[in-house]
Amino acid sequence: MFEFLFDCSAFEISTTTQLLNNILFPVVLFLVIFWLMCEIFLIDDNLPMVYEEFTSGVVKTQIDEDISDQEDRSNIEKLLASMAATSDEKQSKTALFDIDREGESLKALGVRKLRDFCKNRKIKGYAAVYNQQGIDGLVEFLLQQQIYARNIEQQVEHVEISA
Repeated sequence: MFEFLFDCSAFEISTTTQLLNNILFPVVLFLVIFWLMCEIFLIDDNLPMVYEEFTSGVVKTQIDEDISDQEDRSNIEKLLASMAATSDEKQSKTALFDIDREGESLKALGVRKLRDFCKNRKIKGYAAVYNQQGIDGLVEFLLQQQIYARNIEQQVEHVEISA
């Protein structure tokens, strides 16, 4: 019954070994290639960045170890606080600038393109907003819906190509 498992000569590979090779080789090959592709393509760009909570704790610990003078310690703490406040201000200004710039680019497209886009996309509520608040309200409505000028331009290009 199990004679094929133990029948081998000095120059032949046993059927058991062949069977294992036929099954395990493709599996192991797939796993190695899959692992390699994951290493190559799933690299997180944020890994080198260190969280601010961690760095501030490390910096404060280093300050406590290196500085013994109370006056210097208070100056450094003020500098750290002002650096954190400055970085927060820069982030909020860039976010506001992007929204303002995006609003201006939406207004530059014109009312007709904005309304046609909303109509073609079947976005509900745009007409009421436009009737009540005009183009400013429509632009704000589209920004709340996370629709930007590049989306509208892409649709206009698509319609022109298909026409």
